[in-house]
Amino acid sequence: MANQKEHKVGIYVRLSNEDERAGESVSVENQKLMLTKHVKEMGWELKEVYVDDGFSGTNQNRPAFQRMMADVKKGYINTVLIKDLSRLGRNYLEVGNLAEVFLPEHGCELISLNEKLDEMMVFRNWFNEQHSKTTSKKVRAAKQISAENGKFMGTYALYGFKKDPENRHHLIIDEKVAPIVRRIFSMRAAGTSGRSIALTLNEEGITSPKEYQNKNSPNPCKTNGLWNASTIRVIINNEADIGNLVQGKCGSVLYKNHKLVSKPREEWIRCDGTHEPIIDRELWDQVQALTAKNYAPHKRADGERNLFTGLLVCSDCGFKMKANVERAMHKDGTEVRYISYICGNYSRSGKAACNCHSIYENALVTLVLDHIRTHAKLVECHEDAIIDALASAQESETLSCRAAYHGEIDAQRKRIVKLDTLVESLYEDICCKGRSSTSSNTVKAAGSSVAV
Repeated sequence: MANQKEHKVGIYVRLSNEDERAGESVSVENQKLMLTKHVKEMGWELKEVYVDDGFSGTNQNRPAFQRMMADVKKGYINTVLIKDLSRLGRNYLEVGNLAEVFLPEHGCELISLNEKLDEMMVFRNWFNEQHSKTTSKKVRAAKQISAENGKFMGTYALYGFKKDPENRHHLIIDEKVAPIVRRIFSMRAAGTSGRSIALTLNEEGITSPKEYQNKNSPNPCKTNGLWNASTIRVIINNEADIGNLVQGKCGSVLYKNHKLVSKPREEWIRCDGTHEPIIDRELWDQVQALTAKNYAPHKRADGERNLFTGLLVCSDCGFKMKANVERAMHKDGTEVRYISYICGNYSRSGKAACNCHSIYENALVTLVLDHIRTHAKLVECHEDAIIDALASAQESETLSCRAAYHGEIDAQRKRIVKLDTLVESLYEDICCKGRSSTSSNTVKAAGSSVAV
């Protein structure tokens, strides 16, 4: 008698905000109780419970989901137990690939408590995705209508404001930080640059907007937690400071892709006089006029990028290095330009962020050229050995890619066969039902004629 499989179970639970609004799904706790009870009844070994609370099914970058996939690869679990397929995701292509390719390749079984995983699974996945698409349209439409009616729709209140306790879609002045906003406008109106304002605030130890907003939770963004010129620029260009709301500046292109993109200005949603202003209109106009007068785009005269732009990082803090141009005038009237790279963190936030260290571009060019020449000499001395090593590495990579492609092709072919069989069986069922319905109608008609 064959040995029974030892189920090492990973329970996966997901509940999105949309699910809660629609009243569609049971709570996270109820899902866990239901699935845990099933594991005990079956006598399986429960290894882990993976919970994603508040994550959309169209987003595959869920922390618990990714952790579960890693455990599947390691063989820590060999069975994934879910309430239904919609918990796994609402993208039918990704869920289908996961259920029919990824999990079987790693010897892992997928079990849905409320659904049978058969040939109809592909259609249920598709309906789950359509549900997500419809929900996304409804949520977007509701948010747009609310924004057009002057309701604040942001997750966090804008710096200088807080959400009204009696109406979370209305902003009121936050007296803890509003004086800082007024001070920033006053300093800028007096001619102080954005970077100088940021350095002053950092030296005084004033908490930056990002850190202030995330004071009760860790900040997910990579930031030094300090003021910088761009932060100042955002504040002095924010019309909320004069009582207006401008929303819808960015949004996602598709409901499957949550990456935000900027929208054209004509699509922005603007509402005037929605809340009490922090500063008066006269100071606002003065700052805007000064900013427009001093604006100059950072661009090289020849239109080219600097040689090492985007390639260098600071060895101390890990931030990207920023190109800096120094000019000097010779006695004969000719201008000489020197390009150096300084820590972008220091450039933005001063000594509170990192040290002032730099390197000149001509020195970097010399180092890189020396490195290239050294490797070129090695190639000249050991040309045959290096060529063999490169050829061997390329061949190994080619074989690996070829095997992966063949595996994917085989999986897709099997899936096509399954779909063809399913379509054929559905067609036969429909035809049979049609014939039986016609026969029934004929019998009824015959009966009626006899009765007459």
